[in-house]
Amino acid sequence: MTVKSLTGSERTAIILLGHGSRAAGAAEDMEKVVARLKQKLDYDIVDICQMSGLGDLFPEVFDRCVSRGATRIMVVPYFLHFGVHLRQDVPAMMMEKARQYQHVKLILGKHIGFDDALVGIIKKRISESEELYDIREIEFEPVEDCHCEHNSH
Repeated sequence: MTVKSLTGSERTAIILLGHGSRAAGAAEDMEKVVARLKQKLDYDIVDICQMSGLGDLFPEVFDRCVSRGATRIMVVPYFLHFGVHLRQDVPAMMMEKARQYQHVKLILGKHIGFDDALVGIIKKRISESEELYDIREIEFEPVEDCHCEHNSH
């Protein structure tokens, strides 16, 4: 795979950043997205991290990208809404690493937000939900909580 860069000496990594969860398996869909991005993007470093909970957290994934030679890291938030996490928490977390690694250009990419593609996805989900049961008729299995040491939100 070729390395995508703006200049010949710059090596770019893409990190897809999720909220995170203490529930085992909660990030599986996001992991599928990252696997597809690895196939479709022209970057040789594409990784995934979480703000909290299970899975690799941002600081360790960032360090891993730098150790693989990244000099430019684009963090793309896997978030729909521009809330407190994107306005304060994520920038603060990124600034910590930016101060630590002065030689690495660190970009806060655009979050998912609104996109016409989402209208089609929601329309599809509505259609798929038409034949589902009333909530009172569903038995939910308890969620396995990891009780992990990472901060949770």
